[in-house]
Amino acid sequence: EDFRMALRGELILPHDYNYDEERKVYNGMIDKKPAMIATCTDVTDVIAAVNFGRENNILVSIRGGGHNAGGLGICNDGLVIDLSNIKYTLVDVKKQTIRILSLIKSISNKYN
Repeated sequence: EDFRMALRGELILPHDYNYDEERKVYNGMIDKKPAMIATCTDVTDVIAAVNFGRENNILVSIRGGGHNAGGLGICNDGLVIDLSNIKYTLVDVKKQTIRILSLIKSISNKYN
């Protein structure tokens, strides 16, 4: 419960209504079932998730867009740290550059 409260994003467990949708990856042949999915919205969420995994000795996988053909972004019985909701823009006035990060699951943002 402390972990759930530490997240700005959502902590999804197997009994949650959106669990099956959130555990999907691009390769439909991959059917792994994590113990929990942390949908991170910022760096603070990622730090909380990594710390939770380390402190509880839980297998951790990192999912960006979920496009790895081997399904390496998801694990069985562990914690998936989902980065797909992290979006940020960094403006450097001195260098006159803009950096944009936005991970995309797919065009429709859902897998078929």
